[in-house]
Amino acid sequence: MNRLGNLLRTARGSESRVQFARHLELSYTFVRAMEHGQRFPSDPVLKKIAGILHLDPAQLLLAAYCDRSENLAEVLTARGLALPAGNPAPAERASTPRDAQPTTANASPAAPQPGQPGQPAQATWQSTGTSRPF
Repeated sequence: MNRLGNLLRTARGSESRVQFARHLELSYTFVRAMEHGQRFPSDPVLKKIAGILHLDPAQLLLAAYCDRSENLAEVLTARGLALPAGNPAPAERASTPRDAQPTTANASPAAPQPGQPGQPAQATWQSTGTSRPF
């Protein structure tokens, strides 16, 4: 479970995900991925969702950013700020491949850096100590 997904499922209530996606003017696949913590919408999309659902945009933005960054969640919790419900406290979460975030692979100093003309960015998934190209 994730904070943003929990907020969206609560807002959806008994409405089907298909109906909810139409209501939000988003694809079913994107709404499903957001509810499962697999996709994070941009800030403008979060604000649009908040407007359609009559929710506080700050609540959705905070939930999304805390899902993206466990460090942010830890800092906010340490400062006594209440986080949107959805996830256990950061220290209680187990690291799983679903929690993995893409990172750019380090290139050697002599090699051309990813992102330069003609050089595609190389990314890998890093999770429980293993790296897999995707």
